[in-house]
Amino acid sequence: MNSIINGKQALIALANGEEVQWATGNDFQDITDEWQVREFLHPSFKFRLKPKMISINGIEVPAPFKPKVGDCVWSISDDPSWGYCSYNWLEGYSVVIGVWRTEQEVKQVVEALRQVFAKKVEEVGFEECVDE
Repeated sequence: MNSIINGKQALIALANGEEVQWATGNDFQDITDEWQVREFLHPSFKFRLKPKMISINGIEVPAPFKPKVGDCVWSISDDPSWGYCSYNWLEGYSVVIGVWRTEQEVKQVVEALRQVFAKKVEEVGFEECVDE
């Protein structure tokens, strides 16, 4: 789930120099300088902080976040068909690689990693592991 914030929180975030996005459906867009304060009170608009991005070998993907207990998180997994999974963050869990807020975000990360590793396998070749 995206971390939806209300209009007041969006204004405060903007005043603090953070990037904020808006939507009426699921397609978020950046807030531009043309926005007026009254628009933040419109009941059909929803807001969120713009997801931070990182680069994986030149491919831009959403940055992981630091979850709180009870958050639903998405992470990379060894599931061969999906490559990711979701679960609720519990007390005592620790981040190994990273966790993301939404399935859409982790899908981008898994796809980027698959692209990077596919290129490396093509460059160096692949040898099957053989039990001796």
